[in-house]
Amino acid sequence: LLRSDGTSVYMTQDLGTAKMRYDDWKMDSMVYVVGNEQNYHFKALFEILKKLGESYANDLHHLSYGMVELPDGKMKTREGTVVDADDLIDIVISEARANAEEKGKLENLTEEEIEQINYQVGMAALKYFILKVDAKKRIVFNPKESVDLQGNTGPYIQNAYVRVASVTRKAAGEVNLDEAKKYTNLQSTEKDIIALLHQYPEVIQVAAKNLNPSDVANFAYNLAKSFHKFYGDLSILGAETESAKAFRLKLSKAVANILKSSMHLLGIEMPERM
Repeated sequence: LLRSDGTSVYMTQDLGTAKMRYDDWKMDSMVYVVGNEQNYHFKALFEILKKLGESYANDLHHLSYGMVELPDGKMKTREGTVVDADDLIDIVISEARANAEEKGKLENLTEEEIEQINYQVGMAALKYFILKVDAKKRIVFNPKESVDLQGNTGPYIQNAYVRVASVTRKAAGEVNLDEAKKYTNLQSTEKDIIALLHQYPEVIQVAAKNLNPSDVANFAYNLAKSFHKFYGDLSILGAETESAKAFRLKLSKAVANILKSSMHLLGIEMPERM
């Protein structure tokens, strides 16, 4: 644990740091989020702490994640080309900006509002693309694919939320939500959404227990996919009865709330327009 000249190695420093953290925080458990290239290091670290008789040694965990690569190689290695995180963020924001300009749906907003939305969409694309995959797996990050509104992406989920926001703005003051309780003829797509909404608490508990945010990410995607189908199959504000209109609006708002909550757990913001 020491070099011949008495100086420390990485392992020595980690032993001291672990003890300091426990002395300062008295944590029940501690998770090291570090790439799988350090698997042996942490196995050895935890074993040494056990041999030293540290009381917290059995409650240490290495959350080992696979390396993230770009289509043309690793994002960062000691030997290879370094891709700076700030540069990668700029790339995904540029992709989001290009998409928005092509669709032309932000023309009535200020430049500041447009840039804020582009930032939210770009960061959602980057974070979600990485978090939707089990941490142990190696992934290839493709910036262009990450902003696709038709795939399993952050922006696809954001778009479901934005659709609800748009419907809610149009319905302001025109729908009596109390009428929803009179609606009894539920359609299959409505039942699918209700079933998913009831799964959310359990999804969070399992994800927390397994230290696996991809459970939350994929739940959000499945909920967004079900909502997009519901949105395409049934009319909300043009529903055949007032009770159906009120029910579908309330259901849409419930979807938006859960999407916002689940994405918030992943560190992703939801824009009101995109």
